[in-house]
Amino acid sequence: MEKVYRNTAIFIVLIIFGVQWGFYRVYTSEFPNFKDNPTFDHIHGALMMIWMVLLVVQPLLISTGKANIHRQLGKISYVLGPLVIISLFLIGKTGYWNAVVGKIPAVESHTFMVLDIRGMVSFALFWSLAMINRKNSSAHMRYMIGTGILAIGPGVGRGLISEFGLSLHASLTVTDIIELAIPAVCLAYDIYKKKDYRPWLTITITMLVGAILWHFKYSDAWQAFAAKYAELFY
Repeated sequence: MEKVYRNTAIFIVLIIFGVQWGFYRVYTSEFPNFKDNPTFDHIHGALMMIWMVLLVVQPLLISTGKANIHRQLGKISYVLGPLVIISLFLIGKTGYWNAVVGKIPAVESHTFMVLDIRGMVSFALFWSLAMINRKNSSAHMRYMIGTGILAIGPGVGRGLISEFGLSLHASLTVTDIIELAIPAVCLAYDIYKKKDYRPWLTITITMLVGAILWHFKYSDAWQAFAAKYAELFY
Protein backbone atom coordinates (compact mmCIF):
# COMPACT_ATOMS: atom_id res chain seq x y z
CA MET A 1 0.00 0.00 0.00
CA GLU A 2 2.90 2.36 0.75
CA LYS A 3 4.06 1.90 -2.84
CA VAL A 4 0.63 2.99 -4.10
CA TYR A 5 0.81 6.23 -2.12
CA ARG A 6 4.36 6.94 -3.32
CA ASN A 7 3.34 6.29 -6.92
CA THR A 8 0.35 8.61 -6.47
CA ALA A 9 2.64 11.40 -5.31
CA ILE A 10 4.97 10.81 -8.28
CA PHE A 11 2.01 10.87 -10.66
CA ILE A 12 0.80 14.23 -9.34
CA VAL A 13 4.35 15.63 -9.56
CA LEU A 14 4.38 14.66 -13.25
CA ILE A 15 1.09 16.50 -13.73
CA ILE A 16 2.56 19.57 -11.99
CA PHE A 17 5.52 19.48 -14.40
CA GLY A 18 3.08 19.25 -17.30
CA VAL A 19 1.09 22.21 -15.98
CA GLN A 20 4.22 24.31 -15.48
CA TRP A 21 5.41 23.43 -18.98
CA GLY A 22 2.10 24.58 -20.40
CA PHE A 23 1.92 27.81 -18.46
CA TYR A 24 5.61 28.73 -18.72
CA ARG A 25 5.54 30.76 -21.92
CA VAL A 26 2.18 32.45 -21.31
CA TYR A 27 2.48 33.05 -17.57
CA THR A 28 5.31 31.68 -15.41
CA SER A 29 8.13 33.11 -17.55
CA GLU A 30 6.90 36.63 -16.76
CA PHE A 31 7.53 36.22 -13.03
CA PRO A 32 7.82 38.51 -11.12
CA ASN A 33 6.91 41.27 -13.59
CA PHE A 34 3.66 39.91 -14.90
CA LYS A 35 1.95 41.81 -17.72
CA ASP A 36 -1.77 42.13 -18.34
CA ASN A 37 -2.67 39.63 -15.63
CA PRO A 38 -5.31 40.80 -13.14
CA THR A 39 -4.73 40.04 -9.47
CA PHE A 40 -7.38 37.35 -9.45
CA ASP A 41 -5.45 35.32 -12.03
CA HIS A 42 -2.59 35.09 -9.52
CA ILE A 43 -4.96 34.15 -6.72
CA HIS A 44 -6.52 31.41 -8.85
CA GLY A 45 -3.10 30.12 -9.87
CA ALA A 46 -1.89 30.09 -6.27
CA LEU A 47 -4.98 28.20 -5.09
CA MET A 48 -4.57 25.58 -7.79
CA MET A 49 -0.86 25.13 -7.11
CA ILE A 50 -1.44 24.81 -3.37
CA TRP A 51 -4.06 22.16 -4.13
CA MET A 52 -1.67 20.22 -6.38
CA VAL A 53 1.12 20.39 -3.81
CA LEU A 54 -1.32 19.10 -1.21
CA LEU A 55 -2.05 16.16 -3.49
CA VAL A 56 1.66 15.35 -3.44
CA VAL A 57 2.28 15.86 0.26
CA GLN A 58 -0.73 13.94 1.58
CA PRO A 59 0.05 10.50 0.09
CA LEU A 60 3.72 10.92 1.06
CA LEU A 61 2.67 11.48 4.67
CA ILE A 62 0.69 8.23 4.58
CA SER A 63 3.53 6.30 2.97
CA THR A 64 5.97 7.51 5.65
CA GLY A 65 3.67 6.59 8.54
CA LYS A 66 2.62 10.13 9.42
CA ALA A 67 -1.11 9.50 9.30
CA ASN A 68 -1.86 11.94 12.13
CA ILE A 69 -0.20 14.81 10.25
CA HIS A 70 -2.05 13.69 7.11
CA ARG A 71 -5.39 13.99 8.91
CA GLN A 72 -4.56 17.37 10.41
CA LEU A 73 -3.32 18.76 7.11
CA GLY A 74 -6.34 17.28 5.37
CA LYS A 75 -8.58 19.73 7.23
CA ILE A 76 -7.24 22.41 4.89
CA SER A 77 -9.23 20.69 2.13
CA TYR A 78 -12.50 21.79 3.73
CA VAL A 79 -11.51 25.41 3.12
CA LEU A 80 -9.24 25.10 0.10
CA GLY A 81 -11.65 22.95 -1.91
CA PRO A 82 -14.53 25.48 -1.86
CA LEU A 83 -12.08 28.30 -2.56
CA VAL A 84 -10.86 26.46 -5.66
CA ILE A 85 -14.46 25.91 -6.80
CA ILE A 86 -15.28 29.59 -6.30
CA SER A 87 -12.14 30.62 -8.18
CA LEU A 88 -13.03 28.31 -11.08
CA PHE A 89 -16.47 29.91 -11.25
CA LEU A 90 -15.05 33.43 -11.18
CA ILE A 91 -12.45 32.61 -13.83
CA GLY A 92 -15.29 31.42 -16.07
CA LYS A 93 -17.36 34.51 -15.35
CA THR A 94 -14.44 36.82 -16.02
CA GLY A 95 -13.66 35.06 -19.28
CA TYR A 96 -17.27 35.38 -20.39
CA TRP A 97 -17.44 39.11 -19.74
CA ASN A 98 -14.05 39.67 -21.35
CA ALA A 99 -15.53 38.03 -24.45
CA VAL A 100 -18.59 40.29 -24.26
CA VAL A 101 -16.44 43.42 -23.89
CA GLY A 102 -14.23 42.23 -26.74
CA LYS A 103 -17.34 41.81 -28.88
CA ILE A 104 -16.65 38.13 -29.49
CA PRO A 105 -19.75 36.52 -31.05
CA ALA A 106 -22.05 34.93 -28.46
CA VAL A 107 -21.77 31.56 -30.18
CA GLU A 108 -18.01 31.53 -29.61
CA SER A 109 -18.18 32.75 -26.01
CA HIS A 110 -20.74 30.01 -25.30
CA THR A 111 -18.37 27.36 -26.66
CA PHE A 112 -15.60 28.41 -24.26
CA MET A 113 -18.06 28.04 -21.40
CA VAL A 114 -17.84 24.27 -21.91
CA LEU A 115 -14.31 24.33 -20.53
CA ASP A 116 -15.13 26.52 -17.53
CA ILE A 117 -18.34 24.75 -16.52
CA ARG A 118 -17.10 21.20 -16.95
CA GLY A 119 -13.90 21.96 -15.03
CA MET A 120 -15.74 23.55 -12.13
CA VAL A 121 -18.47 20.89 -11.93
CA SER A 122 -15.99 18.00 -12.23
CA PHE A 123 -13.73 19.40 -9.52
CA ALA A 124 -16.71 20.07 -7.24
CA LEU A 125 -17.98 16.52 -7.77
CA PHE A 126 -14.63 14.81 -7.14
CA TRP A 127 -13.84 17.00 -4.12
CA SER A 128 -17.28 16.40 -2.60
CA LEU A 129 -17.04 12.64 -3.08
CA ALA A 130 -13.50 12.64 -1.66
CA MET A 131 -14.73 14.41 1.48
CA ILE A 132 -17.78 12.15 1.81
CA ASN A 133 -15.48 9.12 1.54
CA ARG A 134 -12.74 10.53 3.77
CA LYS A 135 -12.95 7.45 6.02
CA ASN A 136 -12.68 5.15 3.03
CA SER A 137 -9.03 5.67 2.16
CA SER A 138 -9.24 3.81 -1.18
CA ALA A 139 -12.17 5.83 -2.54
CA HIS A 140 -10.90 9.06 -0.99
CA MET A 141 -7.53 8.71 -2.69
CA ARG A 142 -9.08 7.97 -6.08
CA TYR A 143 -11.36 10.99 -6.04
CA MET A 144 -8.49 13.21 -4.94
CA ILE A 145 -6.40 11.91 -7.82
CA GLY A 146 -9.37 12.77 -10.04
CA THR A 147 -9.10 16.44 -9.04
CA GLY A 148 -5.44 16.37 -10.05
CA ILE A 149 -6.13 14.80 -13.45
CA LEU A 150 -8.34 17.79 -14.25
CA ALA A 151 -5.24 20.00 -14.34
CA ILE A 152 -3.89 18.21 -17.42
CA GLY A 153 -6.23 19.97 -19.85
CA PRO A 154 -5.53 23.59 -18.88
CA GLY A 155 -1.80 22.97 -18.41
CA VAL A 156 -0.69 20.50 -21.08
CA GLY A 157 -3.27 21.90 -23.50
CA ARG A 158 -1.60 25.31 -23.41
CA GLY A 159 1.78 23.69 -23.91
CA LEU A 160 0.60 21.85 -27.01
CA ILE A 161 -0.67 25.15 -28.43
CA SER A 162 2.38 27.29 -27.62
CA GLU A 163 5.11 24.73 -28.33
CA PHE A 164 3.65 22.68 -31.20
CA GLY A 165 1.20 25.10 -32.76
CA LEU A 166 -1.85 22.90 -32.28
CA SER A 167 -5.25 24.52 -32.52
CA LEU A 168 -7.33 24.88 -29.37
CA HIS A 169 -9.70 22.18 -30.56
CA ALA A 170 -6.87 19.76 -31.39
CA SER A 171 -4.94 20.37 -28.17
CA LEU A 172 -8.01 19.84 -26.00
CA THR A 173 -8.95 16.74 -27.94
CA VAL A 174 -5.52 15.33 -27.10
CA THR A 175 -5.73 16.24 -23.42
CA ASP A 176 -9.31 14.96 -23.21
CA ILE A 177 -8.08 11.59 -24.49
CA ILE A 178 -5.31 11.59 -21.86
CA GLU A 179 -7.69 12.62 -19.07
CA LEU A 180 -10.11 9.89 -20.12
CA ALA A 181 -7.50 7.17 -20.67
CA ILE A 182 -5.95 7.47 -17.19
CA PRO A 183 -9.11 6.75 -15.16
CA ALA A 184 -10.28 4.21 -17.76
CA VAL A 185 -7.07 2.19 -17.31
CA CYS A 186 -7.35 2.50 -13.52
CA LEU A 187 -10.99 1.39 -13.75
CA ALA A 188 -10.02 -1.69 -15.75
CA TYR A 189 -7.29 -2.48 -13.21
CA ASP A 190 -9.67 -2.22 -10.25
CA ILE A 191 -12.21 -4.45 -12.01
CA TYR A 192 -9.47 -6.98 -12.78
CA LYS A 193 -8.26 -6.92 -9.16
CA LYS A 194 -11.87 -7.14 -7.90
CA LYS A 195 -11.56 -3.85 -6.02
CA ASP A 196 -14.24 -1.23 -5.55
CA TYR A 197 -14.34 0.20 -9.06
CA ARG A 198 -17.04 2.82 -8.43
CA PRO A 199 -14.70 5.79 -7.86
CA TRP A 200 -12.82 5.28 -11.12
CA LEU A 201 -16.10 4.54 -12.91
CA THR A 202 -17.50 7.86 -11.69
CA ILE A 203 -14.37 9.72 -12.73
CA THR A 204 -14.27 8.03 -16.13
CA ILE A 205 -17.91 8.81 -16.87
CA THR A 206 -17.43 12.43 -15.78
CA MET A 207 -14.41 12.82 -18.05
CA LEU A 208 -16.30 11.20 -20.92
CA VAL A 209 -19.27 13.54 -20.54
CA GLY A 210 -16.91 16.53 -20.46
CA ALA A 211 -15.16 15.36 -23.62
CA ILE A 212 -18.48 14.83 -25.40
CA LEU A 213 -19.67 18.31 -24.42
CA TRP A 214 -16.55 19.84 -25.95
CA HIS A 215 -17.30 18.18 -29.28
CA PHE A 216 -20.93 19.32 -29.18
CA LYS A 217 -20.15 22.89 -28.14
CA TYR A 218 -21.79 24.31 -31.27
CA SER A 219 -24.96 22.26 -30.89
CA ASP A 220 -28.26 24.06 -30.39
CA ALA A 221 -28.72 22.29 -27.05
CA TRP A 222 -25.42 23.51 -25.62
CA GLN A 223 -25.76 27.00 -27.02
CA ALA A 224 -29.22 27.32 -25.43
CA PHE A 225 -27.96 25.97 -22.11
CA ALA A 226 -24.90 28.24 -22.09
CA ALA A 227 -27.00 31.31 -22.89
CA LYS A 228 -29.37 30.55 -20.00
CA TYR A 229 -26.48 29.75 -17.65
CA ALA A 230 -24.79 33.06 -18.45
CA GLU A 231 -28.08 34.89 -17.94
CA LEU A 232 -28.60 33.31 -14.52
CA PHE A 233 -25.08 33.19 -13.10
CA TYR A 234 -22.88 35.64 -15.02
